[in-house]
Amino acid sequence: MKHALPLIERHTSIKETIQKIERTPFATGFLINEQGVYLGGIFLSDLRRLLISGVNAEAEVGAYPVKYTYRLEEPSLRDRARVDALLADLRLHGVNYVPVVTSIGEIQDILSADDLTSARPSELPAGQREREKRVLVVGGAGYLGSILTRKLLARGYQVRILDSFIYGRKSVEELTGNERCEIVEGDLRNIHTCVSALEGVNAVILLAAIVGDPASKVRPTETIETNVLAAQALASAAKLQHISRFVYASTCSVYGVGADLLDEQSSLNPVSLYARTKIASEDIILKMGDAYFAPTILRMGTLYGYSPRMRFDLVVNTMSMKSFTDKKIQVYGGKQWRPLLHVEDAADVYIRCVEADLKNVGNQVFNVGSNEQNYQIEEIAERVSTTLGGIPIQRDDTSLDARDYRVSFAKVHDTLGFSPQATVEQAAETIFGRLSDGTIRNPAQRIYYNHYFDATEE
Repeated sequence: MKHALPLIERHTSIKETIQKIERTPFATGFLINEQGVYLGGIFLSDLRRLLISGVNAEAEVGAYPVKYTYRLEEPSLRDRARVDALLADLRLHGVNYVPVVTSIGEIQDILSADDLTSARPSELPAGQREREKRVLVVGGAGYLGSILTRKLLARGYQVRILDSFIYGRKSVEELTGNERCEIVEGDLRNIHTCVSALEGVNAVILLAAIVGDPASKVRPTETIETNVLAAQALASAAKLQHISRFVYASTCSVYGVGADLLDEQSSLNPVSLYARTKIASEDIILKMGDAYFAPTILRMGTLYGYSPRMRFDLVVNTMSMKSFTDKKIQVYGGKQWRPLLHVEDAADVYIRCVEADLKNVGNQVFNVGSNEQNYQIEEIAERVSTTLGGIPIQRDDTSLDARDYRVSFAKVHDTLGFSPQATVEQAAETIFGRLSDGTIRNPAQRIYYNHYFDATEE
């Protein structure tokens, strides 16, 4: 068949039906009887509403009305007027797929609305094809979120951004008016905001947090509220609404200090409140997991690279910026190990998790980065310096940052086929260029540093 929408027998339970549809790229299934005769289409969102209304999850899905019964018999495909009338109806009711049936109602093929028009999907770039699923990106205006949101939209997803905009709105201004992007201002710590943001959502990506050791030290209470309690509330609400795909942003900082190459089974040794809150949330969310709610935890390396919501409190970005403003790079300590990850590559991993078979990524923890980008701080400085024409490096043997760890990324490579594409050198050139051409006019502004919590924009 042209599109492999799941075929659901009417005696299947609602809970199992949700699971079957969730394990496909679609948000719709087709209900059939014991003889394989088409009965109608069912939407994930409608099934979730049934459960929230109090219907037993083990009830047969066929006991409840189907969403739509649109169908075409093969001879009708040659009747342009009939096809156009059907298309108008499909678009009016937000239906993307229709079965082609035999005279007795058995499904021969499944076509999309695009298939029924003159523009065939095969003629459209893959990233421009409409996708049924809506993804909630909590923290979608942030350093990583503003890039991830754009990549999801480019791949045809519907995206809902939930963000408190504590670092301003400029990063998503250009997305205003995009019909596939909904921007909601709200604090994740508000229960009503948290629950209502899940309406009609098929996947959740939780990026929002008080991020980084300095920011957590400045606002410890808010760090616990946001990074642990609010994360727990959102995951609980998602599970109650039978949203199976939940991707949580953690950090390799949970390893703290370690002499060996650390994998996902290695002991955790946090040296900051930030890392401890991430460990707590990982534990809470993973314990919620089962066959139907299958969260994915992504422990990211230290991010770097240019973003619409730029940060200069990350090691590569700081060194690149200081090369421009101070004409030198300051290194404290230098022997500490850090696993690095470009922010664009990080966004790609989240998309892979949204699109992967849930049995491969659900209830799993992944380190995200590459073995090749485990660097000592002094090596990072040398790479930035060389790339930017030999910027002088000043060294100070003291360091207040106790983190020192190398990480193995074999699991994410083997499971998702992920290999980062960007390099420190490319990022340094880009950041230096943005400063040189005036795209970033004043890198000293507080908005570029998480611990100031300042939304004042250039």
